Amino acid sequence: MRKLFFILLLLHQSFAHAGVDQKYLLYHVNKNVQRVENGKKEIARRGMFLMAPHAIIVQPQADVMLVQNDGKSLLLNKPGTYTFSRISQLFKSGTTNSLSSGFFSYVFDKFLQSENADEQQKVTAVVFRGKKAMQLPLDSSFIFSFPVTLQWKSEQKNIPYKLHIRLNKDSIDTIIRNQHSFILTEQLFKTDSSAALLAWNAIPSDAKSAVIPFLAILPAANDKEIIEQQLKQLRTAYSKDPAMLRLLERDLFERWMEVYQLR
Repeated sequence: MRKLFFILLLLHQSFAHAGVDQKYLLYHVNKNVQRVENGKKEIARRGMFLMAPHAIIVQPQADVMLVQNDGKSLLLNKPGTYTFSRISQLFKSGTTNSLSSGFFSYVFDKFLQSENADEQQKVTAVVFRGKKAMQLPLDSSFIFSFPVTLQWKSEQKNIPYKLHIRLNKDSIDTIIRNQHSFILTEQLFKTDSSAALLAWNAIPSDAKSAVIPFLAILPAANDKEIIEQQLKQLRTAYSKDPAMLRLLERDLFERWMEVYQLR
């Protein structure tokens, strides 16, 4: 049923964008890439759009990923100048995978709806939450089965840590001494086959400031297979680019947050 939902979603988005002037989202920019308009150059940044008057200059060892409104993506990683028409030709000759196109088109829409550049930089879950003690599970990740090991790194030895765990509306607060992990079992919370959001943080027990929690989705039983397939596809395609892979995983997480309405 969920697969049918995504197929219908893609068809809807394709028709919705049919009347929109073609443009391409700069989804990810690595090193020295420039956007050019009428001879004027500017540093290319994530969240910009490439339109008919524009060209892209990719310097050696740099790359940029572009996303089309239907979710098709294109990586430019060879040095040179790419005109808008050349990029359009490359998109037409390329292929895409339905598993990834759904959330890429979602990201395209989010940037398109942003009202200014500051908001564009904050779109989706790629706003990193800063340095924290928490280590596993990663922020903006998926959990497919119990038990789950929550793990953090202590700044100093023998410091007790205050652990807060929330699964949907249920929560646990406890003090952990002489260890840097906690085993979260299914018995600690009432779970069912529907999706759930895990939020957790670990801070020194004497800390006075709050810490934004790490988040993880426990998918609905019927969705586990498709999400595992999506993650496998991303990890296979971007195994040699950890930064890009993490960016994609976070956007996939945000897509499912919206599907499940877990805000």
